[in-house]
Amino acid sequence: LQHPNEYIKGSTLRFLCKLKEAELLEPLMPAIRACLENRHSYVRRNAVLAIFTIYKSFDQLIPDAPELIQSYLEGEQDPSCKRNAFMMLIHVDRERALDYLSSCIDQVNSFNEILQLVIVELVYKVCYDNPGQRPRFIRCIYNLLNSNSNAVRYDATGCLVTLSSSPTAIKVPVSMGICVH
Repeated sequence: LQHPNEYIKGSTLRFLCKLKEAELLEPLMPAIRACLENRHSYVRRNAVLAIFTIYKSFDQLIPDAPELIQSYLEGEQDPSCKRNAFMMLIHVDRERALDYLSSCIDQVNSFNEILQLVIVELVYKVCYDNPGQRPRFIRCIYNLLNSNSNAVRYDATGCLVTLSSSPTAIKVPVSMGICVH
């Protein structure tokens, strides 16, 4: 984890995701945390994955993982690193993921496609589980209908049609030329 080559660091972090012995991982936690600040996105992306898998199996090794990843997410610029961090928050602390989304809901159109797809998935799950949340996030889905990515527009359309009973929810995607079967 302290090797100068970023590929070796990233590969080592991926290997650590497979370890299921807390005694082996515990002394490595400071080095894993330090990898979140590496200048190479490959290392940072894999550090997030390592923290995620370690937290799922041994939360006592990194009890502040959700807070750590939330603050990391707020400062990260690389789309794949942001996606991994956001996915971790969705799975370990959905409220933090929703807080992050609420804080940047007006900028979702400027996000990369991979992060937009994860946002659509989160909004769908949250609104499906708790219909009272629909008004909070429906505007986000409408905004994603204007994404540059066909995949995002398609998923946003499916989400909108599934979650809304409003005739407008059907008319808007159709008028934009997006079809959902």
